[in-house]
Amino acid sequence: MGNQTDINKTGHEHPSAVREENLLDDPLQAVNDGADTGDEAHERRIAWWREARLGLFIHWGPYAMPAGEWNGEEVEASYSEHIMLRARIPVRAYEEMAEQFNPTAFDAGRWVRTAKQAGLRYIIFTAKHHDGFAMYDSKISDYSIVRHTPFGRDPLRELAEACREEGLVLGIYYSHAMDWHDPDSQGNTWDYPGNIGAYDEVESWIHDDDKRYRFDQYLHRKSLPQVREMLTEYGKVGLMWFDCGGKLTREQGELFLTTVHALQQDCLVNSRVWKSPLGDYANTSDNQLETRTIRRDWENIITLNDSWGYKKSDSNWKRPDVIIRQIVDVVSKNGNLVINVGPTATGEWDPVSESILLEVGQWLRVNGDGIYGAGASPTAKPSWGRCTLKGQTLYLHIYDWPVDGQLVVPGLLSRVERIYPLAGGEDLAFRRQGAQDIVVFLDDKPQIADGKPTVLAALCAEEVRGNPIRLLADGAGAPRMYELGVFESEISGATLRYDTGKKNRDNLLDWSDPADFAFWSIRTSSPCSFTAGLVYGCGGDGGGSFRLEVSPSGQTLRQEVRPTGDPYDFREFEAGTLHFPEAGEYRIGLHAERIEGAYLMQPRQLRLTPAAKSLI
Repeated sequence: MGNQTDINKTGHEHPSAVREENLLDDPLQAVNDGADTGDEAHERRIAWWREARLGLFIHWGPYAMPAGEWNGEEVEASYSEHIMLRARIPVRAYEEMAEQFNPTAFDAGRWVRTAKQAGLRYIIFTAKHHDGFAMYDSKISDYSIVRHTPFGRDPLRELAEACREEGLVLGIYYSHAMDWHDPDSQGNTWDYPGNIGAYDEVESWIHDDDKRYRFDQYLHRKSLPQVREMLTEYGKVGLMWFDCGGKLTREQGELFLTTVHALQQDCLVNSRVWKSPLGDYANTSDNQLETRTIRRDWENIITLNDSWGYKKSDSNWKRPDVIIRQIVDVVSKNGNLVINVGPTATGEWDPVSESILLEVGQWLRVNGDGIYGAGASPTAKPSWGRCTLKGQTLYLHIYDWPVDGQLVVPGLLSRVERIYPLAGGEDLAFRRQGAQDIVVFLDDKPQIADGKPTVLAALCAEEVRGNPIRLLADGAGAPRMYELGVFESEISGATLRYDTGKKNRDNLLDWSDPADFAFWSIRTSSPCSFTAGLVYGCGGDGGGSFRLEVSPSGQTLRQEVRPTGDPYDFREFEAGTLHFPEAGEYRIGLHAERIEGAYLMQPRQLRLTPAAKSLI
């Protein structure tokens, strides 16, 4: 995947930064200047993908052999596939290691059948990662699993055949911008000191005649020819998945895009061919768990643990219910989710990986109607879970069972004919609550098994219409707390932006302009009050004061920013009580009163506790 460490705007690492891989291009900041125009060719290409919703990533290559260690020591890197870069392994030493790659347990049929059992509809296989090693029989370069190892087989061809047999779509990952083996590409400056560096932005080399010329030669000598051979020798390819496209010029990205569509006009191309708005759909950052809808068609990519390639020390596994909730959340925002497996050097999957995926597949066999072909609902995000929509059916994915057994479906304006559980059982009683909401009467015994959502189907008598403004209530049955994350807010201003959305990075940052602000739109069904707590981090170089404003009521709460020791040490501070005098729609704005230092703070979440419950 992308290989950017945590660096500042000058291109140097923050001295206290956790070494994590990020992309050069931040998808949340991409400008959508004409993407998803709905032209006929795009609509034809994307149709199967919108139906599939779930895919499998496979990161596999010679890096599975050291599995995160070199010369007996663990290499400091989240992703094991970056070991050549992080350990600065010379090309010759990496070649010698790759010569021993002999994954005799590789079974393409088993891989594809397992993916199918897990409910995944397409596969994206790493044909060449940043190490430059081809995991297929390339005629362009002998540096491949067929010509450089004793294995001598073509995994890409075997996977293509297995996908055709099992009815899954084959996708190909190809690192087009980065190749640490090639003397003219980017990233390897220990063997080739004159190369473009792994963390160098385009502006740093585009006017350097030597670097620009040699990199362009690499693109035309190796990168583009390998793309052409994969698209002409392996049958129908559903998508080409490019990486680190932010290291190319837009013109170079467009060249890859047009090359793919010239050879296979129905083959999808992701936005990392350059960055959004190019490509048929957009990508989030790697392992971004908190997401926003970044284009009509977009894809979230996560690993089952932390690394993409196999790493022997990485046992930080995500539970099946966490994966399922990520699936539901992404589909509820009209996105696809791709889940990664990193096979071992022998060609096998880690047993834990397989068991997690198969457990996810069991849930999908019962509840898949609310995922496959489904998308975003026009109704509001509920406090108890998420909603997805397919046709005239609204799917209610319940994460948290209401204590009183009454499930409020907010913002559902259409007439409902029936509501029933996907797992089987009798129809459930329901009634309309006011003009905009529905109440479903559930069993008072919670039915959430191991954290996995229970799914209800609400069949409407007409096209589903809704109000997307989030509902807050403080009466009986209301949750103990509403958590309004900043990724749910809208932001405005010159500097304020969303962080990466990765673990512990679901906050706003760069709040250095006092005119910048964030806001949440909410709705109440009656007069109500909430104790407000703001969760934020603030290091020694930040500070000032902020205010919460409720409009149109005009109420304002002001508070000083308190230091937390580190901008990513998030703590909650009470800001006061917010009053909503009548039923209606409101906007809660978060503004800077004054900024002292480099930034105000890094807000993460606004927590609203019903005032009556805050006294309990």
